[in-house]
Amino acid sequence: MKKILVADDSPVIQTLTKKIFFGMGYEVTGFKTGGSVIKSIEQNDYDAIILDIILPEVDGITLAKQIRKLKDPVKSKLPIVAISGNYKNHTKEEFESLGIKDLLIKPLDYDKLVAAITRYVE
Repeated sequence: MKKILVADDSPVIQTLTKKIFFGMGYEVTGFKTGGSVIKSIEQNDYDAIILDIILPEVDGITLAKQIRKLKDPVKSKLPIVAISGNYKNHTKEEFESLGIKDLLIKPLDYDKLVAAITRYVE
């Protein structure tokens, strides 16, 4: 079973994302703040990460940098799909340098989110 980590402070996005991917046979673990994400990645095996750029405690850009610095060579290269309602403080080059595969703008188009995730984990 494929496993996805979702870090987004919106309960609506968390719920919808879990329902959609669970229905496709994925296991989904959700976090509403950035504080526990790295620990969870270190302790679990995920196939992809859906990461909100603006999160309480630790923002998505900082988390992406921390993920890329992990010692585990597989975990440090996990596919990251970023989502955000306000991404204008960051450049496309910054996202690319962090290995962020896709940036989806809120309100989310779930067809695009599913397409992005399945492209990297199937």
